[in-house]
Amino acid sequence: MIASILRKDCKLRCLRPTLAAGLDNNLILENLFGVFQRHFVDSSTPPPDNSRAGIADLCDIFHPESVDETSSSKQLEIMDPIFRDYGGKTRFSGMVSTVKCFENNPLVREALEEPGEGRVLVVDGGGSLRCALLGDQIAQMAADHGWKGVIVNGCIRDSEDISTMNIGVKALNTYPLKSAKRDPGLRDVPVIIAGVQVRPGNYLYADKDGVVVSKKPLCLKEVIKQTK
Repeated sequence: MIASILRKDCKLRCLRPTLAAGLDNNLILENLFGVFQRHFVDSSTPPPDNSRAGIADLCDIFHPESVDETSSSKQLEIMDPIFRDYGGKTRFSGMVSTVKCFENNPLVREALEEPGEGRVLVVDGGGSLRCALLGDQIAQMAADHGWKGVIVNGCIRDSEDISTMNIGVKALNTYPLKSAKRDPGLRDVPVIIAGVQVRPGNYLYADKDGVVVSKKPLCLKEVIKQTK
């Protein structure tokens, strides 16, 4: 069987002149090991880990297509990898509320003064890097009021203090200058951030691997039960 595989494997066929000449033993060994991996090692994706509930696990179940495939079976959208983690929690999720503003944050404060009830605030600051839309006082207020996280398409400040708080915070970067108050902004409207349209009432999941958004709650536990 092994001899048959070695005869058929295209990579090994390319090595026949090398084998015949008795050259480069390291190269020969590397390719033999590659043949072994391709034919004898199970390279299938491991089952999702419900206890971890990571973004990678959600993608394996609810976005089964590889990067080369396109279909309608995916149940979530993946944001472009543009955000950095600043909060004390790097893994968070919840129903979405939105604020759309540009270089001003009165509506950000107004939103986070409300009971969060486990929600995530998505702030579309237009990607501006000229001022901060979230600081330590508003972030602490959000944590105290039960918000799970804040995602800012813009900058934050007081990042060292925010890193100790029991809340998830992702943003493009930090900037020490506070924002202006000239633009009232919009509350709970659809926004497009990092290549994904986010609507109030969507569900957002985030960790160090990235951010995904779905129209309905995603539950790994139920899916794993159904497949057993």
